[in-house]
Amino acid sequence: MKWQKLQKVVFVVFLVLTISLFLLFQILGYDIDSEGIRQYLKDFGVWAPIVFIILYTLGTFFIPATPFMIAAGILFGFKYGLIYTIISGFFSSTIVFYISRKLGKEWVENILEHRYLKHLNEYNKRLETGAILDIMILRMTPIMTFNALNVLMGVSRITTRDYIVGTVLGLIPTNVLTVYLGTFVTKIF
Repeated sequence: MKWQKLQKVVFVVFLVLTISLFLLFQILGYDIDSEGIRQYLKDFGVWAPIVFIILYTLGTFFIPATPFMIAAGILFGFKYGLIYTIISGFFSSTIVFYISRKLGKEWVENILEHRYLKHLNEYNKRLETGAILDIMILRMTPIMTFNALNVLMGVSRITTRDYIVGTVLGLIPTNVLTVYLGTFVTKIF
């Protein structure tokens, strides 16, 4: 019984922290020193891609991925920038998904049993079978933030396999466009 209460508390703290830092980033804006980040990563030499993947993976827990994707295009060019952002996006989304699954799924399942949430519960049950297309569409459309989707899918009944396949396939189109934008910027300036 104590573990379940602790689990709820940790999950709520995780959600509050994620939402708070995201909102803080939105308030402070996108005033990021891209040249400073570029130089910082260049200083790592051959380790720059690994450092970038770690920074992107951990950074996108709390802030949008767009600045990282653009930076990848600027720093590594289109081909490698795309590869690094897909790897990083996969790691980031899977970690948040897993944390949400372990800490919040059971709690949300109990909430969805309420009769007023019947339709939401039916959709949740449908996610158990073949939700790859659902997650792909949700990844490609700007309906909700990346982490909100990770958390929601983590507490849903979607299978881990469908989540991972849908996430990777859904990441590709937006990453292609955004990384190319970063690459394009280097050609102009």
